[in-house]
Amino acid sequence: MTGTVLEVSRRFVTIVRSDGSVLTGTGSSKTLEVVAGDVVSFERRDGEVFVTTVEPSTRNLFRSTNGKLKKMGANIDLLLVITASGATFNPVVIDRMLVAAQVQSIPATLVVNKIDLGTEHLDEMVAVYQRIGVPVIFSSAKQGDGIDRIISVVQEPTARVLALCGVSGVGKSSILNKLIPGTRTKTGEVSDKTGQGKQTTTQPRGFLYGEPSSGQKIIIDLPGVQFFGLSHISLEQVGSAFQEIREAASGCRFGDCKHLKEPECAVKEAVDRGEITPWRYESYLQIVEEIRDALPTWRQ
Repeated sequence: MTGTVLEVSRRFVTIVRSDGSVLTGTGSSKTLEVVAGDVVSFERRDGEVFVTTVEPSTRNLFRSTNGKLKKMGANIDLLLVITASGATFNPVVIDRMLVAAQVQSIPATLVVNKIDLGTEHLDEMVAVYQRIGVPVIFSSAKQGDGIDRIISVVQEPTARVLALCGVSGVGKSSILNKLIPGTRTKTGEVSDKTGQGKQTTTQPRGFLYGEPSSGQKIIIDLPGVQFFGLSHISLEQVGSAFQEIREAASGCRFGDCKHLKEPECAVKEAVDRGEITPWRYESYLQIVEEIRDALPTWRQ
C-alpha cells in the first residue's frame, strides 16, 4: 500500500491514501527519514501501520542551516512564496526562496499579503519580480482581498502538492485558514521591536484541499524562517537561478565568469547601466559568499 506523507512528528507519520483516507503510523526503523510530500509504502502489522520504504522524490525544497541540509518538502508542484507589506517584506529572503525553487525546477508565485497596510513603498521592488517573470498576487487575508486569485492558482490541475513558504509573521497561517476553513492553524503577530514575526508553525504540515473525487490536493504549511541558507547549491546553479544575471552572462568575456572581479563582465556592466537592479545583484553576491565560505577549497 502507498500514500503521501502529510506530517512527521517524532517517529509518527501521518499518511493520506489516494481514496482520501488518513492513517497514522511509524517508520520501520529510526533511519527512515520522510517529509511532507514524500510518497511512501507501508504495511499493516497487528493493526498498526508501518512505513517501510520512501519512493524517490523530485522537486524537493531544501535549505541549509548550521552546515546541515534540511529537506523541507517533497514532490512540490508549486511554491507560494508569502511575503507582506511592511517590515516583514524582505527581498533578500524572497530571492533565496525563489533560488531554492528554481534550482529544483519548482514553479513559484510571489504572494504579497497585508496590502491593507499599503503597497506604495513596495511597488518598485515588486515590479522587478514581475519583469523577470515571477507571477505576483496581492492579497489581504484580513479583508479577503486577492484570496480568490490564490484559490484559482491552487486549483490549477497541474498542481497536486503545493507549499506555503515565508518568514514568520507574513500571514501564511491566515491565508491557509482562508483556503481551508477549520484548519485552526495558529496565527502570529509581528514584533514592534524587531519587525519580525513570531513563529507559529514548527514542523512542515500538509493539509488536504478538496475531495478525492475532484482531484484532492495537499497544501504544505512550512515553518517560518528568518534565514534561508543556500550553501548546499553550486555557484553555477545560483548564477542560473537569477534570470537577469543568466541572460546578461552570455556577454561575459570568460565562460566561467562568476561576476565578481573578472574583467569585461557583462553582468557588472548591466548593473552599472541599471539594467540589473542593484539589490538583486547584492542578493546574488551574498549567496555566492555563503557558498564560498562553505567551500574552503574554492580557489580565489
